[in-house]
Amino acid sequence: MHTLTQGGETGSSRHSLLNVCAQPVLHRLSIYGELPAQLIQIISRACVRLMDSDMLISQTMHNYESAEQLNRSSVALSQPTHELESILERIQQEGLALHYRSFMQNFAHLFSLFLTPDQYERARASIDAGSALRFLMSDAGGPTLTSWRTVAQPEGDGFKLHIDKVWGMYANLDGMAIVAARTPGSFFPSAFLVWPEQYKTLKRSLCGEPFLGDVVQLGNVKGTVQVSQEDRLKVGGPAVLNKYLTTVRPFLVRALMAHVDWLANQGRLELTPDERAARDFIAAAARTKTLSDRYESEDVHRVLALKFASNELLLHLVSRGAVASFLDQRDLLAFTKMEGSSYRCYHELRASMRVAKPVSDSL
Repeated sequence: MHTLTQGGETGSSRHSLLNVCAQPVLHRLSIYGELPAQLIQIISRACVRLMDSDMLISQTMHNYESAEQLNRSSVALSQPTHELESILERIQQEGLALHYRSFMQNFAHLFSLFLTPDQYERARASIDAGSALRFLMSDAGGPTLTSWRTVAQPEGDGFKLHIDKVWGMYANLDGMAIVAARTPGSFFPSAFLVWPEQYKTLKRSLCGEPFLGDVVQLGNVKGTVQVSQEDRLKVGGPAVLNKYLTTVRPFLVRALMAHVDWLANQGRLELTPDERAARDFIAAAARTKTLSDRYESEDVHRVLALKFASNELLLHLVSRGAVASFLDQRDLLAFTKMEGSSYRCYHELRASMRVAKPVSDSL
């Protein structure tokens, strides 16, 4: 066990609220190397801004402790990354809008890592027949699982799946879906496959104006379908959705950093040398993660920290006026909410750390 401090702290600054409350994020990012000074500043200010009442009331001046190593064995992870690497290169050269659909289709392929052979064959046949895969996570009941309105109630040999999802990409269009749902007695959300013929029966509506030009349209989905035990995702255990998000988030971060680079090259975004260093660090760290062929339990928090850093760099660039166009500003801010908002990332990172016992200043 050791306490976490930032390098170069003086005796008068080490108990700064700015320094202490950023430790859960900076600790996870430090595995990727020395963070640029401006990125530390951006993250530290964000952590202070995101503290809710419970966080502030419980915050002490004492440093956090790194978690105990549980010595869990890592799991081999075979990621089909060749096509994704090619798409990421094209995003850097031509921007995200032109390649967003193909990029997201590869996210669907990554979900195949968590399907049984029978589920994969049926899903593959549906996709080959023209049905795109929708991923419905955000719930009309809010971000907390206990408040979700999407509930899988056991019925007979399967479940009655009551769906009330919002902000799903292309969710207004026909297709098949993976739906995250609350199940009675479970502390984790469950995931169910909803097949094209079932998805057609659901009520779907447009949600807001599109993003990335006319490329990304959001939709809301509501209704009830009957699903079987065989439609429930089980590969990966009860935390299957967390494992999936941990797998795809670094690819999303890489795409966003490539898009930032493209916007800068087009003169649509201004990067100072310090901001460029922050972008480069985040991009390199995300690339390191996507090239790994192992999945470790600690990866969940490392990836949350990466998404947090990406979110806050984008917010920093928009808020300081570095992005000229209203539409580009709106697009970048939208991606700070996708696959992990800063508040959600920070909340989970804080919860994963422990406050160290007080140490005398004389030591």
